[in-house]
Amino acid sequence: MSEPVINELISSTVNNEAGDKNPKNLSLESLALLIMADRLHNLENQLRKEFVEVKKRQDQVTLLHKLIKMINMATVDEKFDCSNDPELQDLLAKAKESGVEIEEGKFKYEKEERDRLIENIRMTADDYSVLNDMQLQTVSRLTTERYEAYQMARTIMRPLHEDKQNKARAMAGK
Repeated sequence: MSEPVINELISSTVNNEAGDKNPKNLSLESLALLIMADRLHNLENQLRKEFVEVKKRQDQVTLLHKLIKMINMATVDEKFDCSNDPELQDLLAKAKESGVEIEEGKFKYEKEERDRLIENIRMTADDYSVLNDMQLQTVSRLTTERYEAYQMARTIMRPLHEDKQNKARAMAGK
């Protein structure tokens, strides 16, 4: 049985029989399709949720990297002063919201303070990256589960479909 035929069977079964809440009224094929469709739908929703979280966290990492670049560009004589740069002040505030340890209202940094600030930003970005890596493993696992569930649906449907074809041939006398 080809992939489009299985997709068509799943869609038509879900559309036609999802309204009947009593599983005793469903055929084995319909029940199997509904269960697999529900499983695939749940896995897809979990995947989307995980991707949204990873994307949000990756945006924070990007922001922190941008901040490091801008601090490096604004450094003069190994000192950093952003008291006249509202964009950098805004980035520092966003970094603080993201969990970076930054002293409130401080915009002038000597060499050692600047180095510690950059290190704090890097450590936070690294923490987010580690969390993203761990969550991407979950995404990979869910993707594999979804593929396996789809393959299982195909494996279940093939013998049921072939059995129906054989019975139809037997009734036709072929």
